[in-house]
Amino acid sequence: MPDRTRPAHPHVIYILSDEHAGMVMSHNGDPNVRTPAMDRLAAEGASFARAYANCPVCTPSRGTIFSGRHAHAGPVQGFFDVYKPSAPSTATILREQGYHTAYMGKWHCGVVHNQMPPAVRENEDEYTRWPQRTPEYFRAGFQDWYGFEINNRPFKGFYYHEHETDPRWMDGYQTDFLTDLTIDYLREYDRDEPLCCVLSVEPPHFPLEAPEDFKRFDPDGITLRPNFTGNNWSKEQVAVYLAMVENLDWNIGRLLDTIAEIPAFREDTLVVYISDHGDFMGSHRSLPLKVHPQEESIRIPAVFTPPTKSCPGDPWHIPPTGLRDELFSLVDLLPTTLGLLGIDVPSHVQGRDFSPALRGEPFDAPEDVLIEMSGVPRWGMDNTDWRGFVSRRWKYAFYETGHEVLYDLDADPYEMNDLADTQPERCAECRTRLLELLRETRDSYFDVLIEHGAPIAGPTYDVGTDERTGQHPAWRDTIRKLRY
Repeated sequence: MPDRTRPAHPHVIYILSDEHAGMVMSHNGDPNVRTPAMDRLAAEGASFARAYANCPVCTPSRGTIFSGRHAHAGPVQGFFDVYKPSAPSTATILREQGYHTAYMGKWHCGVVHNQMPPAVRENEDEYTRWPQRTPEYFRAGFQDWYGFEINNRPFKGFYYHEHETDPRWMDGYQTDFLTDLTIDYLREYDRDEPLCCVLSVEPPHFPLEAPEDFKRFDPDGITLRPNFTGNNWSKEQVAVYLAMVENLDWNIGRLLDTIAEIPAFREDTLVVYISDHGDFMGSHRSLPLKVHPQEESIRIPAVFTPPTKSCPGDPWHIPPTGLRDELFSLVDLLPTTLGLLGIDVPSHVQGRDFSPALRGEPFDAPEDVLIEMSGVPRWGMDNTDWRGFVSRRWKYAFYETGHEVLYDLDADPYEMNDLADTQPERCAECRTRLLELLRETRDSYFDVLIEHGAPIAGPTYDVGTDERTGQHPAWRDTIRKLRY
């Protein structure tokens, strides 16, 4: 009989949150929150202090996570795109290596608008805006399925159980429920194969709602970022956001305690905590919002903790190093996971394998990270596609309108002074580097915009009724807001 307590490869558990900005963890310097579970993961392994979402909006970012390809060149190229049925993924690659796979929670890579099962069609008012069932071949190869596309309602959530056609309701707060579901699944897991399991929760994504037991923050007592420009209501929202992060951390702690209790998982589980992107939370005149290149939007947690039974010589051995300063990004997650498992990285993967760095071996860290907005959802005029990169010092982005932004992160870490108009030579250097990155990653059109773009028509009139001021200070005169 196979030894179920010692698989050929360790189990892998991804914990994936939505909209958790990477600086909002106590071990990464946040003065407000207490995140002992996230800190424990970092202390026992490694946490990238400068980890980035390559495309900071849900759907394409999740496509990058599970494909190891940039959104513009991957299986999920924009908001409400779907994970292509035959596209390789974390799940399909690991299944080829003998893994069993499971997914719990938010997916958001498989919305097909007419996939409304009978229970939803008959009671549409009971559900939120996107209650569609994810068709099996849009699940990226994950086998056991307890997922949903979008809830956006932390206290009245639903999910689809395996191949059932109608959804089931969640009891209580979403993060608590999905953690319970995952804990029960791990306790009942009795297969011979190693497991790859994803726990994916929406919080701290808006709407901002937290359990009462976690609402400990006084809005007037929060230490706000220097670029915060909100009002009292914004402070109240930040207070709830912090409570949601602490609830998430509490649930991560419960999951870790469970792993430590189960013989089959206790010593042989690689745990990774990430988020799909961040959130401005009142910085730069925005709440809630992402989709732009500022740090609050693109910075994420990326924490790797090795199996407790790992030792030097194991590919999955990660000496405790705590915070690391390499430029890591979500496109690197799949190849790094494979590297830690001792599995060859397929040639179609675009990210870098950081496992040598995590093991303490020689590693040439990237000098910059490609960031982008691909297939922006166009909720308003301040939603715009762009391409850019971040290096150790510079942040640069080129928007579809032909405008640019440039920040010196050393001198201006909160990005309050856009240098695009005052440093044209630096912008020219950055354009050249961006074109190199786009050609390396097979961007299909932004090189044309950058090198041959025509002047845009103007002025453009914004007839929308929302009051968002947007993230385009360099070209605000291009758009004129009509008042009614």
